[in-house]
Amino acid sequence: MLAEDRSETLRKVDIFSSFSDEELEILARSTAEVCCQPGDILLTEGEEADSFFVLLEGKLEVFKGKRVLSTLTPIDYVGEMAVIDAKPRSATVKACAASLLLRVPAEFFQKLLVNKPQSLLLFMKILSRRVRQDNEVIAHEFEQINMLVHDMKNLFSVFFFLDSFQCEKGSIQEKHVHFMKMARNHLMALVNQALANVKKLVVPERLSSNSLQTLLDEMRESDFVTHPELKDKKIIVDVANDLPEFTFSKLHIRRVLLNLLINAAQASEAAGKIELTAFQSDRQVFITVKDQGCGISDAVGRKMFESHYTTKSDGNGLGLSSCKQIVEQKCGGKITYTSSPEEGTIFTVSLPFCVRESALADQEMLTGIH
Repeated sequence: MLAEDRSETLRKVDIFSSFSDEELEILARSTAEVCCQPGDILLTEGEEADSFFVLLEGKLEVFKGKRVLSTLTPIDYVGEMAVIDAKPRSATVKACAASLLLRVPAEFFQKLLVNKPQSLLLFMKILSRRVRQDNEVIAHEFEQINMLVHDMKNLFSVFFFLDSFQCEKGSIQEKHVHFMKMARNHLMALVNQALANVKKLVVPERLSSNSLQTLLDEMRESDFVTHPELKDKKIIVDVANDLPEFTFSKLHIRRVLLNLLINAAQASEAAGKIELTAFQSDRQVFITVKDQGCGISDAVGRKMFESHYTTKSDGNGLGLSSCKQIVEQKCGGKITYTSSPEEGTIFTVSLPFCVRESALADQEMLTGIH
């Protein structure tokens, strides 16, 4: 494309509308044509940003993780935040069709704006408008999710029929109904929490003294044998005999352990062994989940607790970020890992050890400590 043709094309782009003919010609000469084939990656999330692109022909898709943020058609531009914010790219851009673009160096464009306050103001207004439009899209999607969660809560009423089931005491049917009731109550709690988050309400945590061994026994008879990722794995549970009941949320810890066990199962071969241990030390409870997989590289380890980061083709990247949020923000604990190609990966959750005063008194009476 000739320089004069580039000038005419750039004139149609709103962020260049205040430029003079001479400035557009200078800008046109500083640009370079870039051709992309379908599937080519133009920009990659996390890479350094030193330019932005004007789409002349074709079609681009902007996405973050698996989520498509927008689709661009001519004449539009992408990566423009590089002009004002020299930070890594916040999303990935892929060509959906054979595409022709003009690469505009951010440094050169900035020089043109320095002596043109009106152009700089216009540019900021245009970016502000695009941000507002993006916020409106996000707000709409958020509202749709809220509606779905609200309607999901309404559908829970049918599950209260479980309370009317009469099963023979000690039968397998009674046990199954018990686990279904428990799952119903946990789901209702999560739905209520989601709706409370929308309203920015603080829902007080209902903590009580619980037995980790009892929780794991429940999971062994329900999650371990019903979840498709776990039912073909050999899960070995070892809870220290001296670990008494302590204060924690069964729902929170169940969510953490289930996510860690599923991750371990996905890293393991069929019929693979997963080891879960729990013990107390230095007024903390430690829970470890160990697999025999191929380990985690340093590059993956640095990002795996980030939301939506995943190495799985069908993953959503929420499991480990959920674990980190629950352990660190809701439980005041810490989650870490160690990994090696030869020995697999061990995730360690440490939780504050808090025992009810009455339980401590009982222990003192039994041990003679006053």
